[in-house]
Amino acid sequence: MGAGEDEMQIPKRAAKFEWNLNTVIQLITLAVMLAGGVKVWSDTTRDVDDLKGWRTGHEVLHKERLAEVKGIEASYNERLKVGEAKDNEFDRKLDNLVYRVTVAEQSAVTVSSAIRDLQVGQNKQGSDLQVVKEILQRMEAAQRKAAN
Repeated sequence: MGAGEDEMQIPKRAAKFEWNLNTVIQLITLAVMLAGGVKVWSDTTRDVDDLKGWRTGHEVLHKERLAEVKGIEASYNERLKVGEAKDNEFDRKLDNLVYRVTVAEQSAVTVSSAIRDLQVGQNKQGSDLQVVKEILQRMEAAQRKAAN
């Protein structure tokens, strides 16, 4: 057995499989990362589904609110039209009443003027009657003196 024979010897037993600490740590890290990735993926999927549901609900809410606002607006416009029609009718009636009051005032002025003219005429006639009465009394007195 020489020096060359030692170098060529076949090992007598097979190498035993041993766990290296770094390999164990790396496998644990890989498992934790895979579990974390699955967790993040499931959370993200759930959040996206929740957001899609919220968006759908929010769009429905906006459509309903828009319909409600349009209904309120239509109701308000209808009330406004009715109010404007009543205002126009009120304005017409007011103009008619103003016209009637103006005509009545003018009539009152005309009647008042006519009454004044009648009073002046009556006073004049009253004075004339007084003069006629005095003349008749004098004539009567003169006839009595002539008859006596």
